Parts: sequence; C-alpha cells; structure tokens
Amino acid sequence: MMHSIKIFCDFDGTVCLGDVRSVLFRTFGGDEVDEAVRLWMKGEISGDECIRRECAAVRDLDLAEFNKIIDEQELDPSFPEFVEFCKSNTIEIEILSDGFYYYIERILKKYSLEELTVYANSLRTEEGKLIAGFPYLNQYCERAANCKGTHVLNNAGDDQLRVVVGDGYSDRCAVDYADIVFAKRQLIQYCRESNISYFEYNSFHDVQSRMEELLKRKRLNPRHQAEIRRREAFRIEANV
Repeated sequence: MMHSIKIFCDFDGTVCLGDVRSVLFRTFGGDEVDEAVRLWMKGEISGDECIRRECAAVRDLDLAEFNKIIDEQELDPSFPEFVEFCKSNTIEIEILSDGFYYYIERILKKYSLEELTVYANSLRTEEGKLIAGFPYLNQYCERAANCKGTHVLNNAGDDQLRVVVGDGYSDRCAVDYADIVFAKRQLIQYCRESNISYFEYNSFHDVQSRMEELLKRKRLNPRHQAEIRRREAFRIEANV
C-alpha cells in the first residue's frame, strides 16, 4: 500500500529565514525577553508563560515600526517552489508555529501564499501593549504554547505518512510522532539523542530533492517507533 503524505512545516527559521518572533521581542522587549527564553529552554516555565513574559516586556509599542520589521522578513527562496511541488504531487502541507498568526499571515500574503493552512498563537495590540492568545494550548505540553505534536497526531489520517520539517525546541513534540523528519540546527541534536532518523537540510530545495527521491519508491512505510508513540498517545487520550 502506498501511503499519501502530509507535511508539517515550522515557520520561524524554517519557512522564514529568520526567527521573526525572536527578532520582534528582542527589538521591543530587551533583556526581560532573554531571561524568559532562558527559563523556558531550561524547562522552568511553560511555553505559554514564556510568551506572556515576552509580551509583558514590550511597553509603548511602536506599531508602525513593529510592522516594518515584519515586512522586512524573507521566506526561504525555495519555499514557494516547494509549495508548488506539493500541489503537483497532491501532498498536503500545513504550517505549525509557536509564533503568531499576526506576522505569519502578513509575510505569507507578501509571497501570495496566504492560502496555506496555519496553526499558530494569536496576537493583538492594545494601548501600546501586546496580548497573546493560545487557541491550541495543550496543558500537558510544556515545550510550546502551540503543541505541534498535537497537530501531527490529529491532523493526519491513518493512511497518511507524517513528514515534519523543523529546526528547534518547539519542534521536538512533532518529530516524536513523525514518520519522516527533516532537521537542522538544534533539532538535529534532539533527533540524535532520541534515536530518531532524520534528513539534514539547509533549504526547501534540499527537502524537495529528497522528497522527489522518496516518491520514486514503490513503498513508503511509517516509522515504527512513531507508530507506537501515536498509538500510545491516542490510548491515553481516550482514557482521559
């Protein structure tokens, strides 16, 4: 049986060349932001608490400058071509981000890619302050305010191979349940430590080239350990 494929892509540092969330908060929030991120990376605060602290560090926001920085951000030049490749091969693609719809949708629209499905945190401005919302918060996940593992579990069918493309800490939940992983930077170390097979990539040109090779195979099988993790997660969910 040839499985269909669904691809889940991180945004900051993956689809987008820069880490937009980090750039914005470090520009407008200062040292308080660095401390919040440090505590989050050490596991001392949750992902949503980290974002709340980042938002609290921003005072008297200059919205025009905020939007200007967003508009300066660039996508991986090979990503639009990759999206077309997915369309031509009937491969579903979704963006999973622990950043914000606010800037993701603005950047994607600049590249005429606003039709892509995005799951992210919400953000609004009020009297010079930033206020975050967490529509996909999983109380059992401390790695991210938007648990990517939950989306990888629930947004694909039993007949679909789950492919994850990511680079950092918030992608760890996702690759635990993925059949095929494309990793760079910090995510490579996690995959090695967790004995998760992966393809290293630098751009979506690399991802597309590898996917073209995989599609030539007569059969693509789910990753056994990922199947076990998915079954266990569904079992726990059913008993909650």
